[in-house]
Amino acid sequence: MGEGEGRRKRRIRKRTIYGIILWVMLLSFLMIGFLLLFQVRKIEIRGNEYLSSQEIADWLEEDELSTNAVYLMWKFHFTDYALLPAMEEVKVSLRSPWIVRVTVTEKRIAGYIIVEDDFVYFDKDGVVLARTREWWDDILCIEGLSVDQVTLYEELPVSEQNKEAFTYLLDMNMLLKKYELNPERIVCQGSVIHLYIGNKCIILGDDDPRERIAQIPPILEKLGEQAGTLHLENYGGGNTTTRFEKDVFPPDPASSEDGGQEDGNQEDGDGSEDVQDGEDAENGEGEEGQEDGEGE
Repeated sequence: MGEGEGRRKRRIRKRTIYGIILWVMLLSFLMIGFLLLFQVRKIEIRGNEYLSSQEIADWLEEDELSTNAVYLMWKFHFTDYALLPAMEEVKVSLRSPWIVRVTVTEKRIAGYIIVEDDFVYFDKDGVVLARTREWWDDILCIEGLSVDQVTLYEELPVSEQNKEAFTYLLDMNMLLKKYELNPERIVCQGSVIHLYIGNKCIILGDDDPRERIAQIPPILEKLGEQAGTLHLENYGGGNTTTRFEKDVFPPDPASSEDGGQEDGNQEDGDGSEDVQDGEDAENGEGEEGQEDGEGE
């Protein structure tokens, strides 16, 4: 091999090395530019009501690579990720290369109870979603439930005597909306459920209330402005008779604890009437009712 051939090969090796160095430098600059351009500088959080924005931001940035917007887009579109217990769904999008938008759908709150002056909110599965001193509007308060220690994101530990009623209550929310019923109060007395709608108390009993709830709207329409207690606990299984006690109410557990209204049944002897079932009531068929004279 001649001297000229050797010099030519050395030049080729140098050019190859320089080319590799240039490519490495170019890729490095591109990588740095990519990281800087898509570095998350702002997180916009929408849709949250009881989850704090800080909780959501901490969850979003739980691993080291989460500072990069492209990584976040890949993670939340192509991998299985764990939601926070109070989340139903999350959508992650980019407003710009450095601004990430997070749209949260929280689990729906089914009701709340009061524990040591705190409002404890739970979902349709009985899982505690929030415990706060803040009262949130348009959520039903469930009274009369006895619970042990409450733990966030765990099932509400209701007592054995309330367990059956609580199971029905969790399914009742959709039924009440279906029949456009808006009770001011829902009270559990052991396993028996009481609904308070306007000036009436409706006793649903301790069995599955679905069939009974369907009868409430037409019966309320028939009773009009009369105040009192509507007994539905025996409705169903072929029994279509319900009973209404005018101006008579069951003892209020809250009032009884304070030594308050102890005369809830003092008007028991004033009279009660049998009210036809919901279908007949809606059609105006049958007798208006029979005065009992002796009450319940």
